[in-house]
Amino acid sequence: MAYKDITANAKNVARRDFADIDLFFKAHPVTGDVTVKYDSDAIKRSVRNIVLTNPFERPFKPGLGSNVRSFLFENNTITTRSRVIEAITESIENFEPRVSDVQVQVDDTEGNDLNVTIFYKITNEFNQQRLDVTISRVR
Repeated sequence: MAYKDITANAKNVARRDFADIDLFFKAHPVTGDVTVKYDSDAIKRSVRNIVLTNPFERPFKPGLGSNVRSFLFENNTITTRSRVIEAITESIENFEPRVSDVQVQVDDTEGNDLNVTIFYKITNEFNQQRLDVTISRVR
């Protein structure tokens, strides 16, 4: 009986460090299972969810979130923008351990929208990631 060398095939397998369930719960077209986000896509979705979540919105995790929507009706001043930057940076650093070196920029806008750009590095990677989020009022 001959044994196959499985180490040759191991080099072709992609390494995936992080995996999260897609929160839209889309069905995979082939398997019918819930789709999964991997690596940078999973972390990008997690950071986005942290920014868009308000405190006390998630059961059993009342502190999760950045409360950025509360700044939508404030005056568009440097102080308000610095408070938004501080709130987003603090929430990402507290609730996303896979991310480091978080930098946030808030652009000037007209009306009650916030254009936020978040730069971060994924742990054990050299490339800086970028996430653009537009936060607008619901009603």
